[in-house]
Amino acid sequence: MAYAVWNRGVRASWVLRERAHAQDFDVDLRAGQAVADSAFEGDTGRLDVTIRSRGRTVGPARASGKIGGNAVAIAAGRVTRAGHTEHRAFPPLRRGPIMASDWRFETSDPLGLFRSTVRGKDVEQALVLPRFTSLHAQPVVRELEASVVAPRAGGGTEIFGVREYRPGDPLRRIHWRSTARRGELIVREFEPPGVQNLGIFLDPNPASVEVADQIARLAASEAWDCLRAGGRVRLWAPGSEPTRPDVERNFLALLEWLARYPKRAPQDEPPPLVGDAIAVTAGSDARLLEAVEDVRLHGGVVRAWVVGEATLESDIDAERVGLGWPL
Repeated sequence: MAYAVWNRGVRASWVLRERAHAQDFDVDLRAGQAVADSAFEGDTGRLDVTIRSRGRTVGPARASGKIGGNAVAIAAGRVTRAGHTEHRAFPPLRRGPIMASDWRFETSDPLGLFRSTVRGKDVEQALVLPRFTSLHAQPVVRELEASVVAPRAGGGTEIFGVREYRPGDPLRRIHWRSTARRGELIVREFEPPGVQNLGIFLDPNPASVEVADQIARLAASEAWDCLRAGGRVRLWAPGSEPTRPDVERNFLALLEWLARYPKRAPQDEPPPLVGDAIAVTAGSDARLLEAVEDVRLHGGVVRAWVVGEATLESDIDAERVGLGWPL
């Protein structure tokens, strides 16, 4: 009991502070301050680990665990309210979640007669976003806003979405695949002319982490160019949940989806309905190519990025790249 009172209120914490290096893109700060403040792959970082008492001086105490797979430990004989902090240089960040795992917090009485160990839960410490750049030599530049009001459905050529059939709707607007899936007539709605509704469809099974990173960079860059031109973007990979319609103009949300790519969904989700499509792949997944072909059959413009030397079993226009970045 005396030991429990002695070390009551001792806590350990850790903070990963990113120090961004020069990026190969220019973010309009009015357009996306949250993007400018985010951590990107390749950034360096510093890990601050602190042991602190909420009351009087106690101890000794020790905390150890892993941050992003890197082992970290800190110990102090005396723990004060001001705390004892140690700094660790962090290697260049990799795309994806950085997990704090296997954490143990150990305390003891001054004589070392009693010991206690508390295990912490695994938590996500940070999310590292993929790098991106403009892939167009002379892109159409418009101000990017993190969230804007979507235009109302009109009579253009780009698909805005789908809805239930209403009396008087032209039969040519019926979307037969959705109709068959839902068991009721479903029709397409269209964007006003000139607004691109782009689907970026990704390889569901990249062969390596390096290939997945390159696919994520290409997808992020295509999304960046589309949004700068005033368009809308949906992301999807076979076996993964597509991005939601309410974030199709939110670049940060799209980057966060790509940071977790490839992430499996509990159930297989169909590709979103879009006007144009870009495949970003390192192989010829049948579901991916079928989704792109369906967009082309409905009048959309389609093309592909191929990472590596795999043969693309499709006649759509494709550009082949390696793993180097920038291109």
